[in-house]
Amino acid sequence: MATPQDSDFRDGMPFLGSRLWIDFANSAPVALGDFLATPEGWARWLAAAGLKVGSGLKGAADANLADVHALRAALQRLFDALETGSRPAAPDLDLVNRHLVAGAAPPQFAWRDGRLLVERQEAGDMDPLVAIAADFADFATHYERARLRHCANPECSLIFYDTARNGTRRWCSMSACGNRHKVRSHRMRAAKLECS
Repeated sequence: MATPQDSDFRDGMPFLGSRLWIDFANSAPVALGDFLATPEGWARWLAAAGLKVGSGLKGAADANLADVHALRAALQRLFDALETGSRPAAPDLDLVNRHLVAGAAPPQFAWRDGRLLVERQEAGDMDPLVAIAADFADFATHYERARLRHCANPECSLIFYDTARNGTRRWCSMSACGNRHKVRSHRMRAAKLECS
């Protein structure tokens, strides 16, 4: 499991999934606990993710944490379904769709400089759960299944999308789980040499 000092962490929380929705799914790592257990934790995560909340901590406190946790659980299951190529559960897709529909702002017409213009909602103005659902929707249209991974450390629960050119990333973070594996392998080789 990676440590909070790792460069893949922001404010002690993992941001190493290569996508916003995956980082959101990683917000309750087994070894570190649930970062979204409280409104304050949700506000900290939003700030670390670079997402806006209407009026800061108050806006995050107004968020229904049950909705936050439900979307996170659905995205975790969707990650597993995408990774294995299995059919996603309809309730998980329905939940993501509800967030997409709730955030869908229809284009609006405006008259400027003697021209009729169509204005659309900016992504930065979206509700955070809508932005996360929209990131999943964007991802789901062009991902490579073989690049969806669980960290190779059996003690780590983090997931990621391998964006490395050669597609051989094994660890959530090379400087944490990957380094631990190297140290463990080195010690095992050294112990074998001492025994022989």
